[in-house]
Formats: sequence, structure tokens, C-alpha cells
Amino acid sequence: MFQNRPVEPDSISLLWRDRREASAASSQSFGPRDDLRIEVIAEEISPYRDYTRATRDILSTLLTDIETLTYRHEALDDCLDQPDFTLGLTELLPKIRGLGETVSDIRARRHELALVLSRLTELENYVECVTELDALLQSARPALRACAWHKLAEQMARTSQDPLFQQMAAELPELRERIREIVSVTIGINLSPDLRPVAATLLSINRRRFQGPRFFRKLWGSAGEEEMRGIGPLHRAPSTSGGGIMTTRRETLDRLAGNSVFGDLRVILDDVIRPINRALAAYARVNSRMLRAIENEIAFYVGAARMISKLRGQGLVMCRPTLLPPEERRMDARGMVNLDLALRLSRQHRGEDLGAHIVGNDARFDDEGRIHVLTGPNRGGKTTWMGAIGLLHVLAQSGLYLPAASATLSPVDAICLHFPVEEDPEMESGRLGEEAQRLREIFSRATSHSLILMNESLASTSATESYFLARDVLSCLRILGARAVFVTHLHELAVDCHSINDAVAGDSRVGSLISEVEEDASGLRRTYRVRAAPPRGQSYAREIARQYGISFEQLRTLAEKRPPQSP
Repeated sequence: MFQNRPVEPDSISLLWRDRREASAASSQSFGPRDDLRIEVIAEEISPYRDYTRATRDILSTLLTDIETLTYRHEALDDCLDQPDFTLGLTELLPKIRGLGETVSDIRARRHELALVLSRLTELENYVECVTELDALLQSARPALRACAWHKLAEQMARTSQDPLFQQMAAELPELRERIREIVSVTIGINLSPDLRPVAATLLSINRRRFQGPRFFRKLWGSAGEEEMRGIGPLHRAPSTSGGGIMTTRRETLDRLAGNSVFGDLRVILDDVIRPINRALAAYARVNSRMLRAIENEIAFYVGAARMISKLRGQGLVMCRPTLLPPEERRMDARGMVNLDLALRLSRQHRGEDLGAHIVGNDARFDDEGRIHVLTGPNRGGKTTWMGAIGLLHVLAQSGLYLPAASATLSPVDAICLHFPVEEDPEMESGRLGEEAQRLREIFSRATSHSLILMNESLASTSATESYFLARDVLSCLRILGARAVFVTHLHELAVDCHSINDAVAGDSRVGSLISEVEEDASGLRRTYRVRAAPPRGQSYAREIARQYGISFEQLRTLAEKRPPQSP
């Protein structure tokens, strides 16, 4: 009846300069616990819940081609700069979504009537979507700068001006009107002398709806012989036994109507619909795959623009990153914020300036230091800072803006996470063995262009063993040449950064970062600022102990206040 061909590989894409690039791209996993909170960010970006999965897949595909990323950033720029255009795209999404639902409905149906009606509906929706999208793009085109939108505008203009499309747009309303003219059917039922239904047939298909009788006599009126001949076979009621008269009448009517007459009606309507089917055959090669192929891409852009505008409205700076060649392996971010944290604070403090609730930080990876050992107190922002590094690359390499005052970075080919997991009693090798296995997997696939984030790794054994294991890992990261962050409470590890650099050759130097604390009259205060500095060592422990009332002086005072014990 009609073809639902797959989308052509060279058709328009808003995410890829050439759609064939998408087939070569692969997404990466961020771990079973989603330590970077990609799922949460995908839900925030998605304009409707149906798009979360597709958005997550886009975020999980780390692009390294700078031209493709620029193609995306420019498309997003237009969505941010032209809010009316973005609103128009957002309003079109449910209609494009409906095209996919119509196709699914077609596949679920079997008889000709339902197939033709579904096909007609799909084509009507397709015409509406193309017409509205074309009008939106042509209206906004003078202000649009991105190649992606101009390519789509040209495609929509060609489609809407195609003679076949114009013929279809003109003919479909007429075909729909033919169907709308069928508004009622007449069913004839023969009765026995005791007024039991004994047979039924279809009398006519009508272009007018039934109205109530004007005169009571019409209830008992008679019609001519021709009016009493059905357009379908006469269905006789089966013989019945038992039951009351009313029960028998009701059951007989149900059986006549449900099993026989309505089946005839479908066959007859199929005959009525057949000329419409022949008319639709002219559009057999028309399909909505192209529009449905860009549906998730449109949702990605309009959702991202909405999220960015919302955060900007709450005082958070969002910048377009400057992209460097991957081989430079550099990153320089100023005023960087963890997007997951920003979104949580945005929900908690609606309408408030986020600047009063969040601290921006700087981060730098270059020839002076690509491997950072980060130490500091518990709940001092270490994991949040490290997560922000990973998210900056995810966002930049998806074609999005970053929560930072400025950011320059080289794309990474992978983000490898080594975060602690809950110990499983069924682990054959224990928690340390499980950590070691994940480390082996990371080093087996990571390259000098990878980003490796390690949070309290190798802490499942003694401090001495952890230190030597961690030192070896840092030495191998230096040999590998990757960018890495190692969050740890092993202050000795940070102290030994210089000796690691001297002992192992490599162009990724190891350096020490600290999560700062300040002391005032009330005691220890976390600043949530991260900066390059040697570790503070045991001073953190003393300050934390004092904050919780378990410093040596505080415990000694408690002990000395105890009354003497009787022998």
C-alpha cells in the first residue's frame, strides 16, 4: 500500500555535518551509579520526558571533531539568541512526535479501512509539520547564522515547493471530506410476533446524522419495499432456549450487532475507502522519516537553550567553550561550577541569585601539570570539583555551553571513572580486588588523550599499602600522559608529587591541589575553593577534630572533669 522507507544516510542532521558520521560514533558508559549525574542532566535538558533517553545518548557521545562541535555550538547560539524561533520549535515538537505515533498505529492495524485512515492521518500531519516548520524557518532565516538551520530551511523549502507535496496538500482535505461525509448507518432488524429480534441487516450508509422523530407516528410508520432491502446479507438470530424474554432480546441484539452487522459494516466501508486508498497511492513514496530523524535533535537544542536561559536568569554565568586541538591536551576554566550542583541549588532556591549559594573555581591542565592530587577535609568540595571537570568535557563535547566564566579545552577521547562502590559480599576478590580490576580495565583502554577521574581509589586497604599502590598508579598516569584527578586523604601522596615527577619520565606532571579551609572565631570553615598548594597534612585533622569536639584538648578537659571513681 505504501512504503515507509528508512531515512537516507545523507539527509539533513542538526547534530552532524554529515549524518554518516553518526554511525561511526559510539557512546560511553559513566558507570552503573552514574557518578557524573548524566541522567539527571539529561532529564533537565529534555523539554518532555520522552526525550530523556535520546538526550542522554547525545551527552554520552564524546565528540572530538572540532568542526562538528562548532556546527552544534552555532546551532545552539541561534536558539539562545532567537527565543521566538526556539519557542516555535518547541511548539512543533508534539506534532512531529505524533508522526511517529501514527506510524506505530499503522503497524498495529490489519484491515484496509484502518490502514487507509492511519495513512491519511500521517500524511495530513506531515503536511502540517512541513508547512509550519518551513514558515518558521523562512521567517527566522535572516537572523539565523548556523549552517545547520540554513540547511534545514533549504530542505523544507524544497519539500514545500515540490509539486507532489503541493498536490498532496491540496488533495488531502478533499479525501478527508469524503470520509467525514459518512456520519451514520441504518440497520434493519426483523422482529418475531412477540417482538423478539430475529434478523438484522445494514440498510444504508448516510451523509446525514439521525435526528429525533418529529411526530410520534413515525415510530410506527412504514416504508416502501426498496427501503426495506439491505445492502448487506440478512443475519438471522440463532435459536435460543431458557432465560426470560428481555434477557433473550438483549443477548440476541448483542450477537446480531457485534458478531455480524458490524463485520459487514467494516467490509462495506472498506469498499467506500478503496478509492481513497487509490488516491493515496500517488504519495506512496512520501514518508515522515526525515522529520522524525531530526525530532530528538530539535528537542536537544530547545531543551538546552531553556536550561541555559534558566540558569542565566538566576545569575549563573554560562559560556561557549573555546576548543583546542585534541593533541594539545589542555584545559583552562575560570569560575567553573559543577552543573549538577547548580541544578540542585536552582531548584532549592528558585528565583534567587545562585551566586549567593555556589562557589566558582578555576581548573588548569597543561604542560605544567596534567595530573592533580587533590586533598582536603571531608565535605570540602573535592568530589564536586572533580565532577565539574568531567561535566565540562561532557557538555563541551556534546555541543553545549558550560557553567563557567570562560573555558578553553582540548576534547578527550574518553572519561574514565574510578569511584568507590559498596562492597558486595559475593565479591570473590573483595573490594580491593574489585578496585584493581577496574583499574586494569581503565589502563587497558585509556590513552594520552583520556581524562581519568579517581575518587578515594585504593582506600580499601591499609594506609601504607594504599600509599604505595596509589604512587604506582600516579607514576603510570604520568607515563601514559593522560589528564587525571586523584582525590585522596593520603597527604603523603601529595607531598611526594615532585619525587614522582623526578622518578618517572613523562610530559604529564603531577601536582598538588587543596580544598581550602579557613579558621575564624567559630572554628573551621570550608571555603569550597580549590587551588594549587602543598597539602596541609595533619592540620586538617586537628581542625576537624576541634569542630566535632574531639580534639586532644577537648577530650582531655572532658576526662579531667570526670569525678574520681571510688575503689
